[in-house]
Order: sequence, then C-alpha cells, then structure tokens
Amino acid sequence: MNSYENFKKAFLADLAKPGMAAERYYQHQQLARQYGIQEAHVRELLIQWAEEGLISISHWDGSRARPWNEWPTPDDMFFNTTDAGHIRVKLLAAGAALVEDLPASQIGFVPGT
Repeated sequence: MNSYENFKKAFLADLAKPGMAAERYYQHQQLARQYGIQEAHVRELLIQWAEEGLISISHWDGSRARPWNEWPTPDDMFFNTTDAGHIRVKLLAAGAALVEDLPASQIGFVPGT
C-alpha cells in the first residue's frame, strides 16, 4: 500500500472510531507530516473526498463554520488563520461504508512462523 492509500484508509478509519466526536479538527500541515504526503496533495485529497461525499469539510470564518465549497477557493479555506487554521471534518455515510469495506490490518506477526 502506498502512502496515499495509507492516508485514505487511516484517515477515514480514524474518523470512524467509536466514541469520538462527530466533527474532528485538523491542520493540513499536521496531516502532511503524519502521513508523509506533500501538503498540496493532502489538501487536494481532502477536497476530492469531500466531492465524493466521503467527508464534509468546513472552516470557521469568524462567525460560522463555512463549508469548503462556499469559500472563494479551497486554498482560501485551508490558509485562513481563524481558529488556528483548523479545518473541521466529519465522516459521512459513504465514507463510513468505505471504511467497513476496507481490509483489516494485520496485527504484526506472520502466522506459522
């Protein structure tokens, strides 16, 4: 699995964890470091997943959480410093269904060794 596939699987699985808040807060720079992906690619993938209906993304504009598609450009949202630059992400039903269909991770040992 490449780093981009790993990012998608791990990010969506993290959003689907039981007992976590429905809306989570992230900085795109932090996600880039965590998953070893260029910041521009993290931003591109998050928007792509939002367009696919897997997640919803918004950012506090000073008066409300404005959805990504209401900003003049996605970069205007990602680089807005209101709320310390955090984007707000929610897992949608299609994203939750995708997580259920992803293969489970190996525990870290090989059977029969």
